[in-house]
Amino acid sequence: MCGGIDAWILDGFSPARNPGMWTQSVFEKIVRISQPGASFATYTCAGWVRRGLEQAGFQVSKSPGFGRKREMLQGHLPGSPPVRAKVTKVIVIGGGVAGCAVASALAMRGVSVTLIESAPALAAAASGNPRGILHIRLSAGMDSLQRFLLASYGHALALLDEKLPIDGIARAECGELQLAFSAQEAKRIDRLAALDWPAHVLRRVDAAEASELTGIELAHGGLWFPAGGWLVPPQMCEALAASPAIVRRTGYRAESLAAVESGWRVEGKDERQQAWSDEAQVVVVCTGYQVKSFAPLSHLPLTPVRGQITMLPATPHSENLRTIVSANGYLAPSDGELHVLGATHDFNDEAVDLRASDHAENLSKLADISPTLAKSMNIDSLDVEQLNGRASVRASVPGAMPLVGELLPGLYTSLGHGTRGLITAGLSGELIAAIACGQLLPLPLAVVNTLAPVPGLVRQVGD
Repeated sequence: MCGGIDAWILDGFSPARNPGMWTQSVFEKIVRISQPGASFATYTCAGWVRRGLEQAGFQVSKSPGFGRKREMLQGHLPGSPPVRAKVTKVIVIGGGVAGCAVASALAMRGVSVTLIESAPALAAAASGNPRGILHIRLSAGMDSLQRFLLASYGHALALLDEKLPIDGIARAECGELQLAFSAQEAKRIDRLAALDWPAHVLRRVDAAEASELTGIELAHGGLWFPAGGWLVPPQMCEALAASPAIVRRTGYRAESLAAVESGWRVEGKDERQQAWSDEAQVVVVCTGYQVKSFAPLSHLPLTPVRGQITMLPATPHSENLRTIVSANGYLAPSDGELHVLGATHDFNDEAVDLRASDHAENLSKLADISPTLAKSMNIDSLDVEQLNGRASVRASVPGAMPLVGELLPGLYTSLGHGTRGLITAGLSGELIAAIACGQLLPLPLAVVNTLAPVPGLVRQVGD
């Protein structure tokens, strides 16, 4: 990775008022994370600041100040910055939310992207559900996973506002209520609520307010996420991949990856079984658990996890539901005819057939949400063999942290997002684009290295 900071503005703190900030170790740290030729400017002319910068390695001079400031300091490090190898072309393998998010982030930086998807259309696999929910499950401890989830949640909402504005058809910001339906959940929610969150992120509500917010009778309160909601994942993929800098290759199956002098070569067959190949400086793999077919990625600890949703017919009572409600499962407001109810979670199962037993499991979860609602929807008399739904397979990794970053020089992954992909894919794409383009990282280094498929490989710019 190319790195180093090119310029500094050392303003905002007075040396006289904040002497502890201006120490020799700080000046030396600035030099360590700067490129050769990096420049700085600061309003102060204090002699000890100038001497400290010079001792650290800067060449310093006085210059005319600005406003009421007569003089200021500016300077630079000797030498010239290294020439960065500019990334001009990237191949992204996988046309789900993760792949489309990476492609979008790279295209925003002026990089030409070829997006490879084996199916005839984008979002054909795990990203193909008719509705997906923006669900973020937090714990009170701020470890790397929680920090990543919080940052991803904010980024996802901003990205969606840009790419898929709220219209009630492709996306709705109806809010989500996470119910305190068990003693364990109540304990988690109490611990989270005690952290005094901003109200626009989450807040604790009692049963009465929960019932008022959702429009249905609830026996429990919980955590209210006002910015939560649902979206149509295939439309999200279409919006992310709409850039003219992205060339789509649907119906193209990638079968092998090999390092070459110019970067990486991808080979495979198209939908007519014709062989194809392409090369790029950078390849990003976003295919889910199927990456084990690529030799450089066969060791990654990805496990297939099958999930099935149920399309549940709406009733006059269920039409009162205005928000997403989550317990062991979740129920989304109807589209006028059907609710999405989900979802099952079966490890090491790669089948996508619809199963009556999975519909029955989803229906049983409705009682945890609201026994009154479950009764009004006549779930005991429904023929589970006749219910519609969809099954797909996601990839899971130990510890629930996705594998995002550089695996080998020029080979990146965005894998293992599990059920959180709608939240985490966007910021993961930004992280990969920043690393590949030699830009400042959008996450703290500790989080970046926890995400990385090779821990410790990634360095903050200049470290």
